[in-house]
Amino acid sequence: MVVRSFAGGRQCRPASPAAEKLCQDPSVRIVLGTYQFDDVGGSETYAITIAEQFLKLGHDITIYVKAPGKMAQVARERAIRIATDLELPTPDVVLSQDGVVAYEISARWPEVPHAFICHSPLFELQTPPAVPGVVGAVVVMSARFEDRLRALATKHRIVRFRQPIDVDRLAPRGAARKQPKKALLLGNYLQGEAKRFLVDAWSGAGVEFMQVGSPAGTNSADIVQAIAEADIVVGKARAILDAMSCGRPAYVYDVFGTDGWVTPQVYEAMEADAFAGLALSRPFDPAQLVTDLGAYDPLMGMANRKLVMMHHHARIHAQQMIDLCSDLAKPTASRTTPKLELSRLVASNWRSESKLLSARIAFGPVAERAKRAEDEVSRLRAENGQYRRTIEQLTRELNILTTGEERNDFRRRMAAKVDRDLEADQGKLSENTTDEPGVKIHMSQINRRVVIAKIKRLIRKHYRRLTE
Repeated sequence: MVVRSFAGGRQCRPASPAAEKLCQDPSVRIVLGTYQFDDVGGSETYAITIAEQFLKLGHDITIYVKAPGKMAQVARERAIRIATDLELPTPDVVLSQDGVVAYEISARWPEVPHAFICHSPLFELQTPPAVPGVVGAVVVMSARFEDRLRALATKHRIVRFRQPIDVDRLAPRGAARKQPKKALLLGNYLQGEAKRFLVDAWSGAGVEFMQVGSPAGTNSADIVQAIAEADIVVGKARAILDAMSCGRPAYVYDVFGTDGWVTPQVYEAMEADAFAGLALSRPFDPAQLVTDLGAYDPLMGMANRKLVMMHHHARIHAQQMIDLCSDLAKPTASRTTPKLELSRLVASNWRSESKLLSARIAFGPVAERAKRAEDEVSRLRAENGQYRRTIEQLTRELNILTTGEERNDFRRRMAAKVDRDLEADQGKLSENTTDEPGVKIHMSQINRRVVIAKIKRLIRKHYRRLTE
């Protein structure tokens, strides 16, 4: 039997009146088993995401881990119960993510309904148990995985959901730049020649790279800040959906394959392929990488956020999973009581208050930096005004000095002209003198008065020009 269920609708329905009653009074005790819970990866992130949603719906959830580590601590910090042995009350439904715990849980509770969540067809560890009757259903989150499971010798009931994303935690922080400056390589696989192709192709356009994941030794459960600092996120699988949820242009590229930009036009094909880079059959082509960078548009981030909200909201996925659990589980008496519900609400309220308190504590230094930045802006504006006034004053003085220099030059030219006129008049005076001593003196006095009068006229004339 194959049940298809997507984010657009909930098609997994209880198959009996008893199961219908369980859906109407939902109180499901769930154990989710996973082999190791240390490094950040897709299945680890999925387990925490879905467990949080089960808690919000009022269900009892325990994650059973054989090899706990970093992600187990993250789960505890989010008030998710972690168990390292199976000494637990009998659950209504068990979920498993790998073959090791699937067989172990089935041996511990052979009569409890069991659903297997298949995260990858690549590793034998994550292949559903081949022994008939161990699991009642297998959940897949891509058409490619579903096709793989159909080819198995053991036939399972296959339920197709979409990958859930915590859209509240993975939310946009600012917008991507109009021109891309930073690219984030997000994931645990991109390295070697494939990475070099990309870096060489985009570095020429001024794009800087940072990497979060196993190849860079920078695995982190909190990737929101790293995504917020980037304009482009490069990766595959769940990393692409994380980037889309944060409102960033997402580029599907990894050592396994490349499909380029996620857009509404190619989303369905990429989602069916689990964003593995194998949907569009594009080769590794450095020239195509350069062309793709030229097609960058920050508005792709907004479209990506909308796609995630429509198809990958963790709340919708959790509702579908509870439907499946209700369908698989035998009817039991409700374990929900007013006091238990009050306890759950108080715990939920405390988690919210703790987050708010943490946000306030974190906001203090940010507000202080903002105040210092505001003061610095005010100081710079005041300095800028002072500089502007100084420049204006210097400009006026320069104009005055320039005008004065022009006036001095004019005066020098006029003085030279007076000297030339005086020399010419003196020459004429010499020509008009005689050899007679008395006459010479007389003519000299007359011409001297004429020259002086002419000089005075020239001075008055040029003075008027200077003062106009």
